[in-house]
Amino acid sequence: MATTDAIIDSCLEAIGESDTTNPVLMTRAKVLALCNSIYIDVMKKVRALATYSYDGSDANHTITNGVGTLPTDYLMMHRVYDGDAPDDYPLNWIKSIDDKVNDTDTTTQFMIPDSQTLWIFGKTPTNTVKIYYYKKPTALTDAGSSTPTLLDEKFHVGVKGIFEAGVKAEYAKRDNSTYDQLDMLALYQDLLDEIGAYHNRNKVDDDTNLIVNMYGGCDVG
Repeated sequence: MATTDAIIDSCLEAIGESDTTNPVLMTRAKVLALCNSIYIDVMKKVRALATYSYDGSDANHTITNGVGTLPTDYLMMHRVYDGDAPDDYPLNWIKSIDDKVNDTDTTTQFMIPDSQTLWIFGKTPTNTVKIYYYKKPTALTDAGSSTPTLLDEKFHVGVKGIFEAGVKAEYAKRDNSTYDQLDMLALYQDLLDEIGAYHNRNKVDDDTNLIVNMYGGCDVG
């Protein structure tokens, strides 16, 4: 697994930098910032699931008048429950405030008005509100102790190095190399799609599905 400082070295070498310690084509700080931005794009494909309960343990874990604070590592929502599965149905996501139910109705809806806030409608839940969400990664640093642990190492550096592809696309844009930029953006998107397929495939077990035969025994699914 590549460390972040080594990934930054590879990115700088990929744009033609001969001295990765004191680069002139792009600073290490700039490459690090790009790597963190790329890592966010990657996590939208990896979709690492986390949970968060509004159990009233502190202000951040409390729903007040239908409003709660999203966890600090929130990236995208998966499900919201007034309670939890399988006993309760997930709340319906609404995009427009015009679609909300009355505040005094049963809690059946949620809305994300910004990247920090959860709204629920009706405003008084029956149970503890629980969310399943996709989380942001821990920010990378230019150090040997830092590594993009949520991304499989095959995509860290080399032929499938997503960070190198993203940095090269940015460098081509700055260099006004339009065709190079388009080529690298196409590669970048292809790698993101491959990352999504690879990581989500790894979340499914490889056991053969068995279907119970009503006459006895099992059939292969």
